[in-house]
Amino acid sequence: MEGTIVHVPQKHLIGLSFSGSFPMLVEYMPKLWETFLKRQDEIPLTISPDVRYDISDENRTHQMYTEYIVVEVERFEHIPEGMVGFTIPAKTYARFTHTGPMEQVQNTYHSLFGWLNENGHQVDDQALRMERYDQRYVPSVHESARVDNAYEIFIPLR
Repeated sequence: MEGTIVHVPQKHLIGLSFSGSFPMLVEYMPKLWETFLKRQDEIPLTISPDVRYDISDENRTHQMYTEYIVVEVERFEHIPEGMVGFTIPAKTYARFTHTGPMEQVQNTYHSLFGWLNENGHQVDDQALRMERYDQRYVPSVHESARVDNAYEIFIPLR
């Protein structure tokens, strides 16, 4: 697996969030995606409606995760009820592409962390991780076992 080092500019994001333990995420994330996709049209000033992000905030001390399913917006004109809006700062990331059935994502993450280590890159554990979804794969819409599923993984670097 090869990574590409990229600079991602600041992004203004609006969407839904869920916090819980990893086993809870496995259960609740499909529901969060379904709800987000039903409500996405409520978000004004969306830059690319077909591009969605899963932003991950991990608290390693308490083994808790907050996941945000969001779209990028031009600015915060209105945040729909029950949604959150936040800005992530410009940052350097290592970008990877997962291709294949979603059951193989764990292997992709294992490989990408190996690549980072082999190439001397240090992960910024204080920054947010991102997954970028476009028409190649939309969770809760496309079948997770499809071999042509693809999405981008962004790992923040120090």
